[in-house]
Amino acid sequence: MASLRFSFTVDGRAAEGAGDMTVTYVGRVNRKLAEADARRRFEEWRDTGNPMARRFARDQVVVA
Repeated sequence: MASLRFSFTVDGRAAEGAGDMTVTYVGRVNRKLAEADARRRFEEWRDTGNPMARRFARDQVVVA
C-alpha cells in the first residue's frame, strides 16, 4: 500500500517534513490529483477562522 504526504507552512509554501498542516494519502492515488486536492484542503484549513478547529484539522488522512 502506497502513501503520499504533503506538508504546508502557514504562508502556503510546501514544507519538507513536518509543516503547520499535513495531508497524507493512503492507498492507490494519482500524485497529481492528490497534490491538487492537498492544496485545496490547505486553502480551506487556512481560511478557517476558528483556531481550535484549525488545530484539530491540521493533520488530515485520506484513504483511497
